[in-house]
Amino acid sequence: MGWFGRKRSYDRSRLLDQAMRAAGRRRHKRAISLYREILAVDPNDLLVHRKIAPLLARTRQPADAWESYRRAAGQLSKQGFVDQAIGVYREACVHLPREHRLWLALADLEVTRRRPVDAVNALLDGSRRLRSRRMWQEALALLQHARKIQPTAFEPGYELACLLARAGARDRAKRILQELLPRARGRQLRQVRWRLFFLSPTPAAAWRWIAAAVARG
Repeated sequence: MGWFGRKRSYDRSRLLDQAMRAAGRRRHKRAISLYREILAVDPNDLLVHRKIAPLLARTRQPADAWESYRRAAGQLSKQGFVDQAIGVYREACVHLPREHRLWLALADLEVTRRRPVDAVNALLDGSRRLRSRRMWQEALALLQHARKIQPTAFEPGYELACLLARAGARDRAKRILQELLPRARGRQLRQVRWRLFFLSPTPAAAWRWIAAAVARG
């Protein structure tokens, strides 16, 4: 309120300055409140979304944090600043590692930049953050998306098979492992043969695993 009870007029610069100073003093809730005053006037304020997102994450508001990160990265991408959008999502990964939509969005941008290896690595990283039983479905979705990007890559297929086996889908896991065999060599072959033996402990599977274990290359 200003003098004589009049409301102070909207001043983005003032609110932004106050919010940044509050954040610098670790008064996160105060900073969030001020940033939200700006977003109430301009819901698409790119700078404010980038500022408020990590504060929302730190104050345990992951849904709101994800929305701000998503809006910021989306605007940057539309403007042609895809690398900057990737940077926003990379920052978000630190604060929201269990938001599976984040890893999918990051991977899609990496594909846009024609970096499929980076996309697959992001999806692998994300899936490893989601290995609690209640998040298996999200982890499976990330690994399946990785296989769509690079169908012949070993790590996404192997980790998907392992997770499916843990989830009880043993037949599907064995099919994926069998698909990996023709290209597997050395350590990878030993991993696949051991996992197949674990899923189906027959004498033949044991012999194949032993043969792979003693082989070189």
